[in-house]
Amino acid sequence: MQRVFGTIGLTIFFCVIPAPLPSVRALPVEPDEFDRREVDAYYDWRNNMFFRVFKLASQESKPDFMTARRTYKVSVNQYGYEVAITFAHPLFYWVDLDGNGEFEPGKGEMWIDVEEDGINGNERLYDPMAPPEGPRGPVPMPPTPGDRSGRPL
Repeated sequence: MQRVFGTIGLTIFFCVIPAPLPSVRALPVEPDEFDRREVDAYYDWRNNMFFRVFKLASQESKPDFMTARRTYKVSVNQYGYEVAITFAHPLFYWVDLDGNGEFEPGKGEMWIDVEEDGINGNERLYDPMAPPEGPRGPVPMPPTPGDRSGRPL
């Protein structure tokens, strides 16, 4: 009797929750740390992000994949090298679709993973130059022109 209920519950689970739709372009999975395809890794203190650059196609090609993670803490080790402690998964992904060696967000080569949970299909295209969907919270009113005493003109 228990076996029947387990099977029914499993069947209902698969029927009720739809599978995620595949994205138009699947992002490549980020290689592991110390992978030979990683050609550069650096910490940018201006935005507190740790970047990794890869040549996934071949070692003779131009860089074609890049990720950026938020960092918890950055320190200098006993040998003078920066050590960055980062989040587990990247926030941003770049894929060089046209093969020119540059990552151009305006051409659909940049994705954001707001949940920072790895490549699983919930990433979306990101263009930092596009205006956001709308303001979050109340919009402050612009000041009204007035004279030096503050009275409206």
